Amino acid sequence: MDLVTLTAALFVALGLLSADAVMNANSVVVQVTAPAKIGNVAIEQATLEQEFEDPLYAISRVQSVIVPPEIHAGNDQGVGMALAKLVRLESVAYALQGELRARPDQLRFAVYIDQGEVRGLVSGSGTQIANFRQVMVPEPDENLLHFVQRSAIVGASQLAPYATAVYLLEQHAADKDFTDVVALIEQSERKLPHTPMSFDRSAFDNLLGIVALFQNNPKAAAVQFAKAVAEAPSNAVAVLNAAFVDLQLDDNHATAERMRRLVTDAPPANPVLLSTAYITWAAAELGLGDLTQADALLIKASALDPQSTTELEIWADLKELQGNKAAAADLRRRALQETETFENYAEVAALYFQLAWRDNQPVTRSKFTNPTIVTFH
Repeated sequence: MDLVTLTAALFVALGLLSADAVMNANSVVVQVTAPAKIGNVAIEQATLEQEFEDPLYAISRVQSVIVPPEIHAGNDQGVGMALAKLVRLESVAYALQGELRARPDQLRFAVYIDQGEVRGLVSGSGTQIANFRQVMVPEPDENLLHFVQRSAIVGASQLAPYATAVYLLEQHAADKDFTDVVALIEQSERKLPHTPMSFDRSAFDNLLGIVALFQNNPKAAAVQFAKAVAEAPSNAVAVLNAAFVDLQLDDNHATAERMRRLVTDAPPANPVLLSTAYITWAAAELGLGDLTQADALLIKASALDPQSTTELEIWADLKELQGNKAAAADLRRRALQETETFENYAEVAALYFQLAWRDNQPVTRSKFTNPTIVTFH
């Protein structure tokens, strides 16, 4: 290749690599390898890759206020890198990717045999963490596919600990065994700088508050949410959840005042969060007996997020208090219909539990949850 052609290709590649920097931001490239057989068991590479990638894709689809990473198969690459390889300039391209911080995080998984025993090596690197590697050992009676999936979650917890913690929180919402969630959060918090203000620590402590609510301990939840607010006053989710627990503990005035300050002084830009603030405030006004104010707040909430099942359920309670049973029944019917499309963020307590505007109401699971994503493979 002559110098002119080479230079032109280089400049084109550099421009495309710059575009790759945008495309690869907050992404993880996954590679999986395994022997053709383990003992007498043949391993299909495509199946192994699928089983490893499925939990990762599920983590990347978590409904979170913090955008989870995107997952790409190992053979995915940017157009710029493809062109650089074509003209044998990949070493220059990789150096440029380093300068542009364009290289996505890497996650690798290799199944191998060590002295007749199955082992898995999870390794990788990321822009925010050093290289890591961990040897995985199957648990007693653990089948290979479950071992592969568990290894994927371990790898994800290294590269995206928060998204993984949120995923595990949702996975254990039914059985309420949050041992792995708490362990991951505690491990992640130990790695954070010991500064009084930290949005990352606030986000993790907020999840611990959600766990406490699942354990029917609103007072412990209140402590965690208070910590989360103190660590990052701009964390609107923590403020919403602190108000949720105020309501659970029958302090309607505190809930109303907290939400008034939030929507007046620092309204969240996210319409779902702002709508939840108005709904929570409205629930407090129901508890205080001001139905007119509650109705006005629910109208504002509906304008922001008309599909909120939480809002429709609270509005149904309001209509019953007004003696309009037909309107209440219609709102509850609409809430059930919206269950198919309603989506809220996994960090928000109102997704999992009912807003307890009545006095002495126990922590009660919500009838509505995010719709389940169904995949076929």
